[in-house]
Amino acid sequence: MTRQSSLAKYLSVIIFLILSFQAFGQEWTKGLIMPNEDGSFKSCCIYIPKSGLAAYNQPNGKQIAQIVPGAPDHNGEVYKAFVKKDEELTEFNYTNFYMVGYEVMAIIYTDKKDGFVRINNGYWLNIDELESKGLILMTWMDYLINKEDVLGWYANDPGLNLRTEPSNASDIIITLKGDLFEIKPTHKTKGIWCKVKVTQYREHPCVGEGDLVVGTFTGWIKLLSDEQAPNVWEYGKGC
Repeated sequence: MTRQSSLAKYLSVIIFLILSFQAFGQEWTKGLIMPNEDGSFKSCCIYIPKSGLAAYNQPNGKQIAQIVPGAPDHNGEVYKAFVKKDEELTEFNYTNFYMVGYEVMAIIYTDKKDGFVRINNGYWLNIDELESKGLILMTWMDYLINKEDVLGWYANDPGLNLRTEPSNASDIIITLKGDLFEIKPTHKTKGIWCKVKVTQYREHPCVGEGDLVVGTFTGWIKLLSDEQAPNVWEYGKGC
């Protein structure tokens, strides 16, 4: 073996190891801010505590605003939130939320650094404050594989390849597109990959008819994108 070919082989191994680490060993930095399972968080239907949350310009930086819940309706439920800055209120846009239940919203976080998480509007929230107020960080992977009250998950456009193994080099079983391929994640994961069970329907189950199943499949999909965003969607309000 020549020195050049040995070097090429070595570099290919290094690149493989780097890619493997990126795919399977990366830190999870994106997800949702959810209530702690101990039930200490009481507010509905936006997961923002009554006392609000301090918003910072950067991790360990200066507090520049506060995110506060809106006024409760006649049922005691809150459906709006605001950014309070210099005693002025501006609406905390719904693009900052993800629907985790029927009209129940959790804040999306898009980065995690030095004990803080960044949210869609660019503010940073202190993780210690979140935890002290009954909230926790839940990665997208944990959310997708653990959510039980979901009609089904469906592949984002342009579709997802269901593969025999958690690798782009493995065989494609079928390509999942649209809402006639219902995806059920298992708890078997490898990095951004997840082993799933898929049911194919001739019509969506919401039509209420019987004998709708065309076939079933089991395999692996990239449940998350390389940027750790969900590759699947759901009907948040059910049928």
